[in-house]
Amino acid sequence: MMNESTDVAASVSSVKPASSHISTSLHEPVKLRIGEEGVTAREPQNIPQFFHDCCKLYADSPALVYANEASPTVSYKEFERRVEQTALMLLHVGLQPRSSIGILAFNCPEWFYAEFAALRANGIVAGIYPSSSPEAVHHALETSQASVCVVDDAQQMAKVREVKERLPQLRAVIQLHGPFEDFVGTEEGYYRWADMLALEYDNELREELARRERAVGANECAMLIFTSGTTGLPKAAMLSHDAIILNSKYITSEVSRFRKTGETTVSYLPLNHVAAQIFDVYMGIGNGSCIHFADRDALKGTLLKTFAKARPTSVFGVPRVFEKIQEYLKQLESTSSRFARYTLDWARQVTLEYYLRKNEKSSSFKLWLASKITHQVKLTLGLGRCEWLVVGGAPVSEEMKKFFLSLDMPLAEAYGLSEMGGGAVVNFNYANLHTCGKVLDGVEIKINNPDVNGQGEVCLRSRSNMMGYLNELEKTREILTEDGWLLTGDLGHLDIEGNLQITGRIKELVITAGGENIPPVHVEDLVKAELPCVSNALLVGDHRKYLAILLTLKTDIDSRTGMPLDALHSDAVAWLKNLGFNYTKLSEVLNIPADCSEYDDATVLVKPDAKIVTAIEEALKRANTRALSNAQKVQKFALLPHDFSIPTGELGPTLKSRRKVILQKYATVIDRIYG
Repeated sequence: MMNESTDVAASVSSVKPASSHISTSLHEPVKLRIGEEGVTAREPQNIPQFFHDCCKLYADSPALVYANEASPTVSYKEFERRVEQTALMLLHVGLQPRSSIGILAFNCPEWFYAEFAALRANGIVAGIYPSSSPEAVHHALETSQASVCVVDDAQQMAKVREVKERLPQLRAVIQLHGPFEDFVGTEEGYYRWADMLALEYDNELREELARRERAVGANECAMLIFTSGTTGLPKAAMLSHDAIILNSKYITSEVSRFRKTGETTVSYLPLNHVAAQIFDVYMGIGNGSCIHFADRDALKGTLLKTFAKARPTSVFGVPRVFEKIQEYLKQLESTSSRFARYTLDWARQVTLEYYLRKNEKSSSFKLWLASKITHQVKLTLGLGRCEWLVVGGAPVSEEMKKFFLSLDMPLAEAYGLSEMGGGAVVNFNYANLHTCGKVLDGVEIKINNPDVNGQGEVCLRSRSNMMGYLNELEKTREILTEDGWLLTGDLGHLDIEGNLQITGRIKELVITAGGENIPPVHVEDLVKAELPCVSNALLVGDHRKYLAILLTLKTDIDSRTGMPLDALHSDAVAWLKNLGFNYTKLSEVLNIPADCSEYDDATVLVKPDAKIVTAIEEALKRANTRALSNAQKVQKFALLPHDFSIPTGELGPTLKSRRKVILQKYATVIDRIYG
């Protein structure tokens, strides 16, 4: 339990006096819920202190490796030096105390330099998705009270230049990489990173940096995480220095049995996302890890190339990333010899039985031989040294967990939120396929207003909970209670052993015309399990008499643009072959033009063969036999004209389905289903 008295906190020099556990201002610190034992009893520390300690401890170890192979590896000692030079640069161009630095860039070492430099200068870090529109960039910079913005390239610079006149607080925009437009480096307020970094800064500026750094409070805001809201503009969740460090310690404590000093990780998920911050930045640096940076096309298909180069010892990914790896492996298997397929199938079966404890008497020789076979698969992926893999950010299917278990690459499912500082729950009991495990040491959990089945809203309390939503006191109080509970908005229940199972979102419940509340994720997973040709399934039926589902067939993705292609994925080709069709193009299956770019997705009429329609209907009937109630049975479906993707708007930057966007985009299709 946590001690809410201020006496403990007041004795620590880096903690500032505070009157409340909630703050919605960048200038107002919060009281900390310091525990009496365990991780939550740790002495508060601000991030600059944490950073200096790590750089001193691991001074000569490799820290950062650029995506560009020609660039040198950066040691922790050099990392610290570059952060100091960057901090002086930020002061020089006008970063104000307790204002933000907006970072609009793909993952790179400069992202890390800018982040720690801003925090040393008593600033706040506000990452912005590189895919953001100019208006979204304006919202982030205005909301975060940014006085400096760092941008990746000319494309991102153009977005900021378009809105800069409406941002009177924004003093400087610094571009990392060329080519540069003529105004960058010549016009006041626009700078080239390399030019600023090369300047000599005087002792007066160094003394100012030292003063700023001494003023940083562990209980002040360090970072703004913009929530990917489904309606309206995103809110900025405020995370304190203490919250970020503590959350990384929670997870580090849980994975300590796997970890060795000086691990290797790959940074590829957007760094403005809380998961990337915790796993890549703070857990990585806290362990003295060597962090490799993937290129900007990692989520479009180049990630495995970086894995092959870096040979990471741990990986965090969202489910879609592991789905892509799964699809890649299945494609490789389909082109293998019959003998290779047979031996791999045997090894996977032996390995899966071992993990699920169905075959406890399995001989050690069988397991040893199976491990030799599955290890070759790991080597193919660049994961031969990988000790642990964590998946989170969206629901994980049982089928996916079993697939990776059978390859001796168990996925530890994690659950967390930006609003609670990152991770809250993680499951390293690999035989438990249905839950995301127990809460981490330092986190409390309860189910609010449970129904007869024990299902209700998941509530969390932790020292790492957010301070509040910036400038949004009313919205903050809607989800943070007086006694410190965070109302997550997620539906779930705890099993007899205290494991958490997430069943859906309260606001994403499908409420039928009969008043039944249907969590969509469970129904969608049942349908996808029956249809290996389907990449995405989205349940619909709000205020309708029955449920229906939108389906997309698996197709290949353009690795350069991220756009779905007309070429069918091998899973879809194989499924269709079983029905007697030799289709290789989606347009052939749906009887639509190969290029639908000139058409409205919602008005393209798909006309699949009657045999295909019947096969899908039969699959829905099979899924319905496992439905939890008659109200949760799917009666109709519609095939959409292309797969979901980021460029077409159905997926967010971390590859999660944007449910509300999809419902709006395909409203015409939905109306046609219901006649």
